[in-house]
Amino acid sequence: MATVRTFCRVCEAHCGLVAEVEGSEVVALRPDDAHPLSRGYSCVKGLALGDMNRDPDRLDHPLRRSDAGWERLDWSTAMESIGATVKRIRAEHGDRAVALYTGNPTYFSFQNVLFSSAFLEALGSPNVFSSHSVDANPKFDVATQMYGISIVQPVPDIRHARFVMCLGTNPVVSQMSVVHLPDPLRRLREVTERGGRVVIVDPRRTETAQKVGEHLPIVPGTDVFLLMGMLHHLAHEGRLQLGRLRQVARDVDAFVHTAAAFTPERCAEHCGIDAATIRELAAAFRDADGGCLYMSTGVNMGPFGSLCAWLLQGLHLVTGQMDRRGGLLVPRGAFDAFTVAKALGLGTENGHRTLARGWHQVAGCFPSAALAEEITIEHPERIRALFVSCGNPLHSIPGDALRRALPELELLVSIDLYRNETGEHADYLLPATDMLERSDFPVSWTVLQETPHAQYTPPVVPPRAERRPEWAIFSDLALACGAKPLGASLLNALPYLNRGLAKLGRAITPDHLLALLLRWGGQTTLGELKKHPGGVLLEPSEPGSFLGRRVPTGDGKVHLAPPRLLDDIARLEAARPARRDGRLHLIGRRERKSHNSWMHNVRFIRQPGSNVALMHPDDAARRGIEADTEIEVASDQGRITIPVRLTTDVAPGVIAVPHGWGHAGSGLERAKTLGGDNINRVIPGGPEHMEPVSGQAIMLAHQVEVRPAP
Repeated sequence: MATVRTFCRVCEAHCGLVAEVEGSEVVALRPDDAHPLSRGYSCVKGLALGDMNRDPDRLDHPLRRSDAGWERLDWSTAMESIGATVKRIRAEHGDRAVALYTGNPTYFSFQNVLFSSAFLEALGSPNVFSSHSVDANPKFDVATQMYGISIVQPVPDIRHARFVMCLGTNPVVSQMSVVHLPDPLRRLREVTERGGRVVIVDPRRTETAQKVGEHLPIVPGTDVFLLMGMLHHLAHEGRLQLGRLRQVARDVDAFVHTAAAFTPERCAEHCGIDAATIRELAAAFRDADGGCLYMSTGVNMGPFGSLCAWLLQGLHLVTGQMDRRGGLLVPRGAFDAFTVAKALGLGTENGHRTLARGWHQVAGCFPSAALAEEITIEHPERIRALFVSCGNPLHSIPGDALRRALPELELLVSIDLYRNETGEHADYLLPATDMLERSDFPVSWTVLQETPHAQYTPPVVPPRAERRPEWAIFSDLALACGAKPLGASLLNALPYLNRGLAKLGRAITPDHLLALLLRWGGQTTLGELKKHPGGVLLEPSEPGSFLGRRVPTGDGKVHLAPPRLLDDIARLEAARPARRDGRLHLIGRRERKSHNSWMHNVRFIRQPGSNVALMHPDDAARRGIEADTEIEVASDQGRITIPVRLTTDVAPGVIAVPHGWGHAGSGLERAKTLGGDNINRVIPGGPEHMEPVSGQAIMLAHQVEVRPAP
């Protein structure tokens, strides 16, 4: 029995793991007690990766749809057939007729994120769509507008904070999105243990709120009013020292002026938090010897996610809590990721727009909620071929438009671990490796670490059957589809270089590229990381190292009043407080033993208990709903039937329903037996339900009818 130290890539925490390997099989996974950051912590999701690796429902061979069903074929035939179709489509309809959708796991594989985008770039198409426009687009879009590139995501310095306010997040269950912070509950408890304060703002008393800090219930989708009321109190009822900020930021006065009309009293009518509390929170944040605000998907996915992300950043700036110990810091990472991103044009503003409605790209991707229209629009360059990498857009995007649009495609290729709901509609299924079968380095998260750290993992086991790493799949697809060998990215030339090197029995791999990046960064090397399988600590993030020094805008200053955000204030002005009209506000939730939809086939998933709605007993009594029965949740979009659990942890007027369930229309044989239904059948889709600043699909705060199930 051999042991291999590795790390999890289910979420941003990247907890250290130890794999016990017998032959070519992982027989057990356990937390790495010696890991310098996670220190023996791992959630149950990471410990289930061995089950995923050996799951009999996994895709193990290339498959092609035929009249008789799915037929197995070899990799060479699959590439030739796909390539011939893509060449024909490009010749007849242009490069833009090809598109790519990247799912959440893409961004936890530096191999995939580099080579999938390079593949489409080499084909000359801008049509990349991504899952982050379902849960995180506002953060990336606001960063681009304020700081110049989407990957500037200042990180809460929780290790030194004295005041932490979390909005729309549940770290006990989901860790912390767009922040690398293993075991966040321990870290939040440390804040209170040293005399600090933790405030959890959420319509539900979450598992986190039950374990640490104080809970502040809020009306779903109204966090923007809490933040705007805080800014009003600080800027228009108090005095802020803004002289230094004006030296490092543009349009400071314009930003402060946006809150002039939003008094705490006015904001309280919307968010349900009284004016005195809004003022007290604002003052406590300003006066803390290190204060940070953090928002996650429960805010991103609401109707004003971009304004919230903007206000949150701005509040740190005007109070001096940005670039400050205990506030927000901007890590450097193992190499200068900002320079690399700007050089490659990654995450910057560009001129690409969708054919329908002119949506712009965020972090290099169009909004996924716009994908269906780009397939069905009457236009010679509409999408006719779609590649889906590690994603399930049919299941993840709200509404029914994509289901109606997919038959309009001439080619659909799914590169994945499973035959999911989207894969059921594919023409080709290509089996990818999982995270235990490939080498990796958290390149996407190197500038998101509260404690800077670098860790490399080799493959823990070789790929089973005919599974292949995505970088190799996309390289071969580029050759088969006639992609150009040279372009904006040197990655475009790699397939052609490797085709020549193959005659010598050699190849340039992602690990070679990683070695160059790390050597250039000067903080560590790939050789050093291989010698230290638990990783190495890097230089700590220093206060004062970002503002006026590393802001990657054209003029080196923070842009505090971007026009698109100022324009959206009119929509906020027009908002009216929610009325009690017999409907409930819908919010989402996750459970500890569940993760999106792509892990639902793994044995650790708990059912019954996972796909259950939560609502307040008073709301149930008014509707004649009894505990532990089934209810119908409905909107103009559609309806589902789901079990209900009554609890005072949910605020009156709110219903919380988990997402990702309902796998009857997939090849996930175990997940099919778990039952459940997909709440996206109820959530309205389409362009009228996309946040206008970032294109984020509005996934929560919709009003729904709730009644006993027929």
